[in-house]
Order: sequence, then C-alpha cells, then structure tokens
Amino acid sequence: MLKLSKKTDYAINLLTHLGGATLPVSAHEVSKAYSLPHPMVANILKQLVSFGLVLSSRGQRGGYLLAKSPEEIKLSEIIQATDDVFKLVECCNDNYTCKIHHQCPTRNPLIGLHSKIKKFFDETTLYSIIEETNLNSFLIEPNYETANLS
Repeated sequence: MLKLSKKTDYAINLLTHLGGATLPVSAHEVSKAYSLPHPMVANILKQLVSFGLVLSSRGQRGGYLLAKSPEEIKLSEIIQATDDVFKLVECCNDNYTCKIHHQCPTRNPLIGLHSKIKKFFDETTLYSIIEETNLNSFLIEPNYETANLS
C-alpha cells in the first residue's frame, strides 16, 4: 500500500504551520500546537533546514520560517527531504532489473501509475495544501435538526 511516512506527514503539518507565520516560530510552539514530541519536531525541522525548505535563527526571538514562499515548495520536495525517493514499485527505478520484467503483465501499468502519482507530487505546492486547509476550516456541516426553517 502506498503510504507517506509519519515523518513526511508531520513535516507537511509543520510546514503548513510555518506557512502562516510572519515571525519565527519555535520548535516548542509547533510541537505544542500539534501535540507532538518536541525532540521529533526539532529533528524534522532540522532536516527541513538542511534541505533548504526552512530557515532557522537562534536567540530569544529565534525560531523557524519557510526558506521559500509556499508557492515554491513542492510536495515532492517535502517527501524527498523526509523519505527515500518515491517509487511505487522497484521496477520504477531505471537501475533495477526484475527477474521477470520481460513477461511481467503489470510492469507498464504500474510504471504509468507511478508517473501520475509523481506528477501529482511535483505539481502540488505547499500553498495549495494551506489553501485547502483554510477552505476546509470554514466549511461547517449544517445541523438540520436545530435549524429554524420557519
């Protein structure tokens, strides 16, 4: 089953949080906001800094900010910073040769699916994730039982 790691999931949450920040945000503040262990948040933020997605500053007013605008940060970059290279199946890697690749009936369809998923990761920006999050926070299910319709 195709599944993002917890580290990638948390990194997306942390970057979404930083996407709304105008001042540096501490790792402690972010870990508290999402009820995540501080050492894990600090480790993920450090990884995102080393990959160039986040800037860090020390001191009393230090913390973390996005290194680029949310429009410039691709989901594929976040995945690459926190996980191995995405591959749906081993044969998606050009250097991998499967024992049955000549007669495999699923190889080409799976490579095609891999390409579509990778394209989605490359086209999805942090900005679009933030926008969808903001939109969904304003959508409220109507309560027809308590609505006054008269």
